[in-house]
Amino acid sequence: MKRNVIIFLFLLFLCISCNVPKAKSVDPVTLAANFQLINNAKPLIKSGDIIFRNGTDEVSQAARSMNRKDTSYSHCGVLFIENDSVVVYHALGGSYNPSQKLLREPIDSFCNPKDNNAFGIYRYSLSGDQLLLMQQTVLNHYKQGLKFDMYFNYVSDDKMYCSEFVFKSLNKSLAGALSGYIRLDTMPFGVTTDDIFLHPRCKMIKKESFKL
Repeated sequence: MKRNVIIFLFLLFLCISCNVPKAKSVDPVTLAANFQLINNAKPLIKSGDIIFRNGTDEVSQAARSMNRKDTSYSHCGVLFIENDSVVVYHALGGSYNPSQKLLREPIDSFCNPKDNNAFGIYRYSLSGDQLLLMQQTVLNHYKQGLKFDMYFNYVSDDKMYCSEFVFKSLNKSLAGALSGYIRLDTMPFGVTTDDIFLHPRCKMIKKESFKL
């Protein structure tokens, strides 16, 4: 158990200190085709959907390895349609995000094919009131400058890591209905990205792999 904790902490240190992906050279035609895959997915998106991506760098590989069952993705965020644009709110640390505050960026940037090789969009069925509560929760975190949790401490709410932010936002909107998936008895603690998209209440809307 002690060895597992050391390995886990080492991987988290990598995620915190080495978070800037090295952009790879991509053929312009292929790059345009990959961005078109993102554009094709936009009409399918509803506010409150969850988006996942898989980075191509070593840090993303380390993050994927901490998932419990499915290593398809390394990072996640919440989607909202704002002024006819699709934006992603997500918690990210490291030198990629010097402020460590919750990020809001266009879906094209979040899924940038130069740094990622896949993305997926998933949905939990939310009523109008549930969606409104989720939106209020996410926007409040953003306005208050929620910081990234470099210690990955699930039991605290003043700072959050990526899957914690997504899960807690969803769980609050669903009045705690997802609480049974919180794991504090085993490594990794809390929730992982695959805890979210493998949940029986979650439906896959679109899953794409970029052309190499």
